[in-house]
Amino acid sequence: MPSTFQATFLPAPEQVSGIRQSAAVFLRTSGVPDQTVDDVVLLVSELVTNAVTHGRGEVSLRALVANGRVAITVSTESKERAVVREVGLDDESGRGMFLVGALADTWGIAAGMTWCVLRYEPRDGGSVAA
Repeated sequence: MPSTFQATFLPAPEQVSGIRQSAAVFLRTSGVPDQTVDDVVLLVSELVTNAVTHGRGEVSLRALVANGRVAITVSTESKERAVVREVGLDDESGRGMFLVGALADTWGIAAGMTWCVLRYEPRDGGSVAA
């Protein structure tokens, strides 16, 4: 059965830690395996931090757990599409979307929104739908 978590908050950097913790609790109570929880929490942190830093207005996080997948959507009131930039070797930041691309099975960007999906093997040994 699908399980959903949603939070909307003001774009303040101090919000990121609490959102990360709330997402972890939701994922664990939804039966997501610990390794996947760790990966998803890292992605939530990156996407929410980007929204707080570069977005406009309130930030919304939505997480859906269903059929061996975790889908994360982070959106702001911005009408602009996020831009993934090239990062130099000496840059101290800007690698968040690289991490998203490395960990997520699929991800994307739309106006005011970023999203990603991770697959996992359900704890009951059931199969993951394609």
